[in-house]
Amino acid sequence: MTIRTVLFALLIGSAGSVCAQAGDPPTLTICMQQNDPPLSLRAGDSPTGFDLALARAISERLGRSLRIQWFVSRDDPDSNLAKDSNALLSDGRCQLVAEYPLTDGMLERPRFPSVRLPPFAGAKPDDRRRWVPAGQLAATQPYRWDSLGVIMAAARDGTAIRTLADLKGMKLGVQIATLSDAIAMRYDDGALSQDVVHLPDSADVFASLKRGELDAALVDMRAFDAWRLRHGPDGLTATGYRHSIGFNMGFAGLASDPALIGQVDNALADLEAQNALAPMAVAAGLTFVPPRAPAVSPDVLPKALNGD
Repeated sequence: MTIRTVLFALLIGSAGSVCAQAGDPPTLTICMQQNDPPLSLRAGDSPTGFDLALARAISERLGRSLRIQWFVSRDDPDSNLAKDSNALLSDGRCQLVAEYPLTDGMLERPRFPSVRLPPFAGAKPDDRRRWVPAGQLAATQPYRWDSLGVIMAAARDGTAIRTLADLKGMKLGVQIATLSDAIAMRYDDGALSQDVVHLPDSADVFASLKRGELDAALVDMRAFDAWRLRHGPDGLTATGYRHSIGFNMGFAGLASDPALIGQVDNALADLEAQNALAPMAVAAGLTFVPPRAPAVSPDVLPKALNGD
């Protein structure tokens, strides 16, 4: 074989490799919380969660390969999800952020010129100190409703809870500085406030319930689902009560990429038409509540905290 033949063969092989790469599907990169079961959990080489299953279904419909950019926001006491999401999107770390609350306040024009990156997988030491020019966020259509519910201790199993007034006289646990806390303290002009027990974390709320130190708890149902996945349901019972205050959850992207937002909307509409979302939630251990109109909710007014 001559040198010319070898060079020709190498060129042909190189060209074939380039063509194969050019034919690869484009990548859809989605930012997800790395420790937020049953929605998303990094878990080494076997990530799990409802959002992961949903992202895979959407990427398949878009004909794209899926890449997950893991980050930490919910577990960081100094975090701000709106700013963290804006930073990740504006820095090009991902094209979408999963589990974004669709409210006016979360989607308003940024009041800050720049945002700092949250901790994320693959970050370098300088990334945590780096500021990114803030962009304008846009949201997809919602895919689920994030709801608050009442959980009962074993001793109170079977107690009918139609309104929060039915909890009068019971020890009611809430996680401090949350929406549940605000509702419990303000409901019916403070009718339950003397019975409210404030605890630092949702895990503390469920542990106290299980030990019989509380009668009931008002919690984010997602947190209860996470507890059941880790500890099982024994000793705790979810009632059918759901507070009227809740939020649609969707994907957030940049307003500068309306084409992607539209494509994801179409994929979500297809999944909803096929009734595919609820089975995904069941498989992940998530209590699924379909989204509600309007897609984007106004911010919660203080007077809404007084009612059910």
